[in-house]
Amino acid sequence: MKIYGIDVSHHQGAIDWAKTASELRRVNSGTSPGFAILRAGYSNRNGKGGLWEDSRFTANVAGCEKNGVPMGVYFYCYDQSPEAARITAKHVVNLLKGHKWDYPIYYDVEYEPYNKTCGRAQNTAIIKAALEVLEQAGYYAAVYCSRDFFLNYTNLSSLSGFDKWEAAYTSSDSAAVENGLWQYSSKNALGIAGFGSSLDCDVSYKDYPATMRSAGLNGYEKQAETPAEETPAARLQKIHIGPVSQGDADAILALCKERGLTDPDKKLYSSEWV
Repeated sequence: MKIYGIDVSHHQGAIDWAKTASELRRVNSGTSPGFAILRAGYSNRNGKGGLWEDSRFTANVAGCEKNGVPMGVYFYCYDQSPEAARITAKHVVNLLKGHKWDYPIYYDVEYEPYNKTCGRAQNTAIIKAALEVLEQAGYYAAVYCSRDFFLNYTNLSSLSGFDKWEAAYTSSDSAAVENGLWQYSSKNALGIAGFGSSLDCDVSYKDYPATMRSAGLNGYEKQAETPAEETPAARLQKIHIGPVSQGDADAILALCKERGLTDPDKKLYSSEWV
């Protein structure tokens, strides 16, 4: 499956979400409302954790909710230790409360000086620390990186338990990184009206909204499982009656059949009854 969407921050300014919601449905051929991944903010530039909230986050959340645009969240990383990442993630959890998020909550790690030099193991530890905090709070945690960053600055195999949002502005996706979302353009390849030629465009390969609802994640309550329809065969149990005459056995069998108490695929009476 493919669902198309966008990701935005304060850089897009005040967004006309009614118009954008209509555009997102248009690019999804009217079969899906698409989605928007909203920037919650960025961690403290001193690398010690904490969150500076994006100046348009609250307005973007309200706009999506009012116009039926499914939402996810990302937050940008300057964290320089796993402990700092945990602090940042806890701040994000506080921002998420009271809303329903149909798409994952992404930890965004890019080419900051520290992340370029600290090594694969440290980057991976930082990412996992943030994602574990999100998971423990009941959110579907995932990570955003460029394809190159995933491959050359993280231990990708150690992140196998988390979904990935991969940025790669190429003509086609690749199997180098197994991703749930692919950010394939920063130039408004979807042609969403109102954004000119500067807008990140994404494609989702998973039905994330269904996952959030069924699993009770991201602000949703877990759905009760619908029990399978009980069939007469499911109510049957093997009983022994006897000794009785063949005539009585035939009468009992006829009565059982009349009341739907026999399994047509199995022989439920035999000479054992006589």
